[in-house]
Amino acid sequence: MLEYIVLGMVNYEDMTGYDIKKYIESGISVFYKASFGSLYPILKKLANKGLVAMYESNHGDRKKNYYHITDEGRKAFEIWLETPIMIDDGNGTQLVKIYFYDLLQEDKRRELLIRYRENNVTYLKGLYELEEQYVNTRNKDCYYYKLSVLYYGIRIIKETIKWCDDIIERKDLSEI
Repeated sequence: MLEYIVLGMVNYEDMTGYDIKKYIESGISVFYKASFGSLYPILKKLANKGLVAMYESNHGDRKKNYYHITDEGRKAFEIWLETPIMIDDGNGTQLVKIYFYDLLQEDKRRELLIRYRENNVTYLKGLYELEEQYVNTRNKDCYYYKLSVLYYGIRIIKETIKWCDDIIERKDLSEI
């Protein structure tokens, strides 16, 4: 995942490893926790694959290493970004992708968001079916905590669907 976050960030502008770290801390860390000990190995890996290139730039007495995305890196990032999101996979993939949706054309963004919403609606139906199984058992008390977690999941998915509706309609963000 960190590979794609880095590719997304250097898609906007050339950055140093430190810039990337600060960018993640100031925004993406709200929904994705990155191990910064793995940042420089990821940058090296991306460079070895030809997805980013590094160059040095002098700033006063110091040299800084900047990374920029290559055409191959841009293509790999776009393929990943345009791959539909199924449901929340627990590691923030859906939010990382949506975070970078401003790099897509409006019609593609809309298509992907509608599909993500539909996937959540389908998933919610499955959760309601599971709820029926628990509720219709003879000994409901022994399932209390299982049901409480299930209801938590239902709330999250319902809110995700509402959020999708809001951003598909491009509601004012202060109203969301």
